[in-house]
Parts: sequence; structure tokens; C-alpha cells
Amino acid sequence: MTSTKKVTYRRPKNNVGGLNFGPTSVAEFLAQFWQQKPLLLRRFVDPGSVNTGLESLLSFAQQDDISSRLIRVRKQDWSMQEGPFDALPSLRTKQWTILLQGMDRSLDQAYALRLAFGFLPHARIDDVMISVASAGGGVGAHLDEYDVFLVQGHGQRRWRWGYQSDHRFQTNKPLKLLERFEPQFEAVLEPGDCLYLPPRWAHEGVALSPCSTWSVGFRAPSRQEFLQYFLLEAAESVSGANPRYQDMRLAKTKQAGRIPIALAEQLKQWAMSFRSEQPLVEQALGRFLSEPAANAWFESPAKSLSKRQWLSKALAFGLALHPASRMVYDNKSVWLNGEILARPCPLLRQLADQRYIHANQLKKSLPENMTNALSNAPTKHFDPVTKRQDARECKKTVEFQPLFDSLFGCYQQGSIRFWSEKHS
Repeated sequence: MTSTKKVTYRRPKNNVGGLNFGPTSVAEFLAQFWQQKPLLLRRFVDPGSVNTGLESLLSFAQQDDISSRLIRVRKQDWSMQEGPFDALPSLRTKQWTILLQGMDRSLDQAYALRLAFGFLPHARIDDVMISVASAGGGVGAHLDEYDVFLVQGHGQRRWRWGYQSDHRFQTNKPLKLLERFEPQFEAVLEPGDCLYLPPRWAHEGVALSPCSTWSVGFRAPSRQEFLQYFLLEAAESVSGANPRYQDMRLAKTKQAGRIPIALAEQLKQWAMSFRSEQPLVEQALGRFLSEPAANAWFESPAKSLSKRQWLSKALAFGLALHPASRMVYDNKSVWLNGEILARPCPLLRQLADQRYIHANQLKKSLPENMTNALSNAPTKHFDPVTKRQDARECKKTVEFQPLFDSLFGCYQQGSIRFWSEKHS
């Protein structure tokens, strides 16, 4: 077996959003390591930020809205069960692991960890998965098709990793386990430590004690995945006007099995026509990248509010995206959860970038007339002929109204809420 090198790094010095990226800066990390080579980061996060108790984490495996898998191994005999689970093995029982997918949608600490990666495009971040394992637990030697940050929560886990050209998988296994594993490096991660791995680096983690690992996984859409989505969008776009093929001059044939040239040319023309449909491509791209996870769940607020009540609270507490919401934009449009929301503006760009808008930021964005009218503040007399400033405010109010209506609608659907949780 190939010997492994024990890897050690000094404590990072560069801090971004609570993440200690060192000894390199974030810019150097992106230039030298991102999608290129692994990096071990000691004390990457404050251990207290990922210290949710193991029993508390295991309770999520009982919930219907959490995708969970129980993995066990006995003498290389692997088994996997899908949740939810009424009961789980004791943490004193060795060699089992529970995987909890999409925990950033359900656990505040996991969502905070995801937000710490705001220096990377939100469209590239998938979710935070948490694995809880008893001593000896793991998921075997495997590789991922995407970047991942493996952050240690509780306990200790020994990681081995390396780059290899042999990507063959074992047969008749419930998991995609590598046929051969040739690690070149190894390290034991303590609470707060992190191992970054680029795509297709083979790795294996084994719990040395009951532990948790918080995996920040990144989204890497495949060509097939996007093209399937785009073709569905393209098909829907022509549902209104749906011409059929018609023969211009059909002659008698002695080769009934041959595809008619005219039919083939017409079908090719229809297929090729989408190459020039740039707006359709852009629309599909925005919808695709903002689609929430399949098991994401949004609930309308328990207490119904009028627009006036909603804006009053928004001005007091700010707005935030629901943890499961995905919001992206380009130069022409803003998408939220697979739907076009509006044209880009500073307010929406802030919401998409930060995933929240502070109350003060919201107040600065709103027209003064609208703020006064909906927050019961005294309003000034409006005379568009004699008061140009008020006229500009009136125009701004008219322009803002559709955006205001859209945000209020998103609140009613549950995809946007008040930034202060206790007032949501």
C-alpha cells in the first residue's frame, strides 16, 4: 500500500467572514488551490460555531423534510438505508454514519457557515451536509464531482486523500466506493479544522471517536443536466404557437423506410432555431440556477399582514431570504426560486448578494413619500408643478411600486421573511 504523508499547517492568519484562510489570503487560495489542489486549514472556523450536539443532530434524521441516509460497515460489507428513522443505533455502537443533507435550510449554525462563503458566487454553492458518525464510522473511499470544504464539528476524524487516475468503482455496493484507493496524504482533524478538496480527489474519512463533519458542497452542473432543463424550457416556449410539419409536394417512393429529406430539414431547422434564441437561453439559465432544492419547503407566514403592516415591519427589522431560497441576477433580470422577480436594482442586488437587507438599507432605498405614507409619518404636500423634488419622489414611488408588490408577494409565499427571526 502507498505510504501517506502526515500534513500539518500553521494556524491561518487571514480571516474572511469568520473563516480563517491561511497561511494564504483568500485571493491566493482561489488562484493557487481552488479546483487545483487540496488545502488543510487548522482552526478554519471557531469550534463553537459548529458545536451542535450530536444527539441534537441525530434528531433531524426523524424529520420528513430532511434527506437522511444511514450507512453501516462490517468487514467491508456496506449497507445503506434512507430515512426518516424512528430510531438510530447508539453512538457507543461502532462503524455507522448518518448523513443529513441540506442542513443549512434547517439549522441556524449550518446556515451561518454557508453565509460565511459569501466571497464565492451563491449560484455555485449547493448545501451544507452534516455527517454524524460513531467511532470507526465513514462512507468509504470515494470521490466527488464538486469542490467541498470538510469542516470538523465534534470529535476527531482521520482523513486520507490523494489524486489518482483509477476511478473505477466497486460493483454490487450501495455506495460509489473506489475499487482501488491510493492515498498520498493523511491528517487528523480536530474541532474547527477543515480540509478543502477539489473535484475528483479520492478521499476517505474515518471517525476516531463519535464526531460530526460539516461539509460545504459546491454545485457543478453537468452539460446534460442543463441541456435537459433548457430543452424543457424551449418546449414550453413554443406551446402557444406550435406548427406541424406539412408536405409541400409528396412523391411516390420505392424506399418507404428512408427519412424524407424535406421532413429531416424541417426538424433540423426547428432544433437549430434555438441557437439564436439568446433571451430564451438566458431565461432558462436564470431559472435553472435559482431553482430551490427538490425537497425545499416554503410556508406562508402564520399571521397575515397587509402591505402597510408588512412594510412597517420591514422598515423596522429588515428583510432576509429564507434559507432555502436561491436568488441570482445578471444585467437584465433577477430570479428568485426559479421565477423572474424583476429587473436588477441596487436593492435587489443587495438582497441577492448579502441574502438580507438591513432596515437602514431598506429605508434608504424607498421613496420618501412611500416611507412616510406607509409608516404613518407626516407627508409633505405634493405639487408636481411647483415642487420638482416632490415630483421626482412621485416618479420614484411609481417606479418602486411593482418591486414593492413583488417583495410583498414573496413574503406571502414564504421565500422572503423579516431579518429578525423573532418578528417573522
